[in-house]
Amino acid sequence: MKWLHVCLAFALFAASIILPPPVSQAAGENLLSNPGFEAGDVSWEKWGSPVVTTAEHHGGAKSLQVKRNTGGASAAVAVQEGKTYRVGLWVKFAAGGVTNAVIDLDAFGPQQTKEYLYFSGSGQWEYKQLLYTPGPGVQYIRFSFWNNTARDYYIDDALIRENVDIERPTTPGSWKAEHEPDSLKLSWAGSTDDMAVEAYQLSYKKTTDSGWNTVSVPHQQTVTSYTYTLQNLEPFTVYALMLRSKDTAGNTSDALMGLEATPGQNLLEGGDFETGAIEPWTGNGAVQTTVYGTYAGQYAAQLAVHSAISSPGIPVTGKGDYLVSYWSKSAAVPPEALTVSISVYAADSAAVLPLSTDTGSSWTRSETQLSAADSDVYMQITARNGTGGNQFLDQVFAGRLPELPDELAPAAPAGLRVKSADGVSAELEWLASTGPFGVRSYQISYKKTADTEWSRVTAPYIPGHSVYAYNLEGLSPESLYEIEVRAVSEGTAVSAAGTLQMATGKMFPVNPGASEETAALLDRLYATVGNAVYTGQHNYYEEPSLWYDTAAELSGYYPALWGSDFAYYTGGDFPALRQAMVDEAVVKGNAGSIVTLTYHQPRPMDVATAGWESVTGDVTEAQMTDIVTPGTALYHQWAAQVDEVAGYLAQLREAGIPVLWRPYHEMNAEFFWWGARPELFRQLWNNMFDRFTNLHGLDNLIWVWSPNAESSWAYDSAPYYPGHAAVDVLAMDIYNNDYRDTYYNKLVQLSGGRPIAIGENGELPDMDMLREKQPRYVYFMTWSGYLTDKNSLSAIQSLYSNPRARNNGETGNGPYVPPPADSYLIDDFEQYSGSDSSLRSKWQRNVSGNAATVTLDTYHLNSGTYGLKLDYTVGNPGYAGFYRSMGKEWPGMEAISFWLQPDGSNRQLAVQFHETNGEVWEASIPVQGTTPVMVSIPFTAFLRPGWSTGGNGIIDLGSIKEFAFYIAQGNGTQGSGTLYIDDVKAVKLPE
Repeated sequence: MKWLHVCLAFALFAASIILPPPVSQAAGENLLSNPGFEAGDVSWEKWGSPVVTTAEHHGGAKSLQVKRNTGGASAAVAVQEGKTYRVGLWVKFAAGGVTNAVIDLDAFGPQQTKEYLYFSGSGQWEYKQLLYTPGPGVQYIRFSFWNNTARDYYIDDALIRENVDIERPTTPGSWKAEHEPDSLKLSWAGSTDDMAVEAYQLSYKKTTDSGWNTVSVPHQQTVTSYTYTLQNLEPFTVYALMLRSKDTAGNTSDALMGLEATPGQNLLEGGDFETGAIEPWTGNGAVQTTVYGTYAGQYAAQLAVHSAISSPGIPVTGKGDYLVSYWSKSAAVPPEALTVSISVYAADSAAVLPLSTDTGSSWTRSETQLSAADSDVYMQITARNGTGGNQFLDQVFAGRLPELPDELAPAAPAGLRVKSADGVSAELEWLASTGPFGVRSYQISYKKTADTEWSRVTAPYIPGHSVYAYNLEGLSPESLYEIEVRAVSEGTAVSAAGTLQMATGKMFPVNPGASEETAALLDRLYATVGNAVYTGQHNYYEEPSLWYDTAAELSGYYPALWGSDFAYYTGGDFPALRQAMVDEAVVKGNAGSIVTLTYHQPRPMDVATAGWESVTGDVTEAQMTDIVTPGTALYHQWAAQVDEVAGYLAQLREAGIPVLWRPYHEMNAEFFWWGARPELFRQLWNNMFDRFTNLHGLDNLIWVWSPNAESSWAYDSAPYYPGHAAVDVLAMDIYNNDYRDTYYNKLVQLSGGRPIAIGENGELPDMDMLREKQPRYVYFMTWSGYLTDKNSLSAIQSLYSNPRARNNGETGNGPYVPPPADSYLIDDFEQYSGSDSSLRSKWQRNVSGNAATVTLDTYHLNSGTYGLKLDYTVGNPGYAGFYRSMGKEWPGMEAISFWLQPDGSNRQLAVQFHETNGEVWEASIPVQGTTPVMVSIPFTAFLRPGWSTGGNGIIDLGSIKEFAFYIAQGNGTQGSGTLYIDDVKAVKLPE
């Protein structure tokens, strides 16, 4: 033992033995898991006294307050050599007086370096960032800071991400337009971007058209103002315009939207002076036409000093808008502007309006828009030269403009009504909206009248539809709702809302003849949605109350759900075992528990007492087709099996016990014979539903559809859903603590507002997480022995005592208090009944490492019948290992102990365990000699690997989530070897 402990002193290395592979992230995704402290200080290591606060925040609702002259924090992520990372942070000081502050970017691994973010000390939120490319030997980067200033500061929205361009360019500056009957000339200020603007996308269409035309204007690095002329347009037409910038990564800016109109024909006679004479204009002073330096055509008007010219009358045809434009230039030195005005004549009055003119020695264009009243008859343009040199005028235009729409947004959807509704859905109908930018989609907002927050869904635009229908799902029964529908145009202009109020009805079981007790159970589930979670515990049918009673004993509460199974055959009197299970269901149902039953059905071609091999056996496509096709031999064999089960369910019906009936679960995988064939599965489900409902009259069933959580070996569950007509509750089987939002969201989407649940679980769900992120789950059911195998005592007791947990009352004995123990067994390898497959279902290889295999061994062991044989290879990436989930506590223990027969390789063996909060601890020993030894590694020798983040820096034995063995090269060579391990325990050390 001494040689092992001596070696520990120099063999421990916290960050270099096992480097976890970087988590796969989407391009540009923030690598920090809690960048804005919305999850508290999770994933941040703190020192001193920083605190998460809601008093200040840049984004979200929280930030980290770092006290003056004390305290700091850090968060690290794994990085790859040669890639460039964008690193940024928002900082705000609580008070003035600080002139600068520095936050470190530490880069570490075999090589270490440091970069800095410099802040001004501002009392406003300030963002600083840098780009960092890890060199050789750098494996991690992290923020690290210590507030050594005299003021508190706040940090928020930290960013470490691969430098993939995901930021949008700024919106282009508002355009200025010049209007001609057949063209629009647009000028705008350019955009900026964190990487590079590539082009400007100018989209345009007549407001009466549905499709858009788009042109691309290249961005130029040295240009700040852009001009583009849309040509070949129709006169007297309103055009909708959208201008966006696009960067080199394809990100586009927000759209700049507007309406522009082309004028009609020129109403001014002789505005181009191409007759060669001033007429029909009238002059005062020296006014003449000239052929030198005209703007367009052969002639222009020349006005000498102190001269003036007036146009002929321009007819006005009632109220409307008019555009007046002209080209002018000055021969004066310095250039001076011509004075131009327009007189608008009514029947008995006249108004003189000045027109703006640019000053310039080259031709410049001026235009003005003005409105005429109903009483106006005609207009007249007058130009006067009061400057010190000649002035020139050309291409004078006056034309009527079409009326522009008052709003960019579409009209509000009209005729909004509810065509039909039930307890969880409403079929809405409304008339299509129109608008100058068209309609891209409809936004439907809804909420209960008493609520403050709105939910939103989108209905797409459908070309040619004049009436829209949308089935709004996810409502709550017997509730009053407010609903708003808005039309959203291209460019995201949003209309005013069409509104209504509606009340949902009551939901009934899918069996139209369901009993009162069954309907009441469904009502209980609906009433629980979003408010609480029923606790549940499964039991094997051989011992139908064992694990229910265990949960009650450990927690001090009876679970709300009692579950069991019409299971595969395990030996003994099969009908008697089933009957005992049904009898227990009656007892539990009468005692207030909710009864849920599963059905592991043997293949129809096998005997009724066939075992697990039948349940997990294969059937061909042809056999499955026969099973679901009435009249075939296999259909009759299937019917005989389910009819027998119906007889037991009928006993529960007669006893008034409603049942959450959960047949054919995990159908979206290849575990069971009924899986992996969506269409045939749906027919199988409907066959059972029809037979149980209509032939057997089982009015006590709540039908629960329960796929497996989707993964590489469990397919998309949606194609297997039988539909709302045959499902009351949707559940999902979730193991390995894998409570992803994607699973939850899939059930919410498929359910349409029906109750959703966790059909099976190993690790207990986190009740606070469910409340905050997945609130619609109404129950869970822990699978038999996984209760204690996957969950610590404190986790069990914490869940059952949670205010949101709905139990079936207290036992009266209080929670279980375990007696002091001298050791806790991690694994002695006796529980697998000699099955390597059972062993490997518990001990899983880290697939990111080198090849390794575990098997049970009967020759190299410390005690009992079996030990662990670990065959491994160490190469690149330089480690191999196995881990197992735990759900255990080791109160009062002081060390990890195990029996080891080493292979003399001089490689390194690491022992690792994970706390429930994610904190990781690791210790290593050299693998020397070949003589079996008892290894004892005190917890004081365990350190956190460099890649581990989060936690409190203190070993917490109150909740252990995972335990692992890893082999690394150490002082040995690359290659293969074999270790034998037995009797792994957490123990107390001798005095």
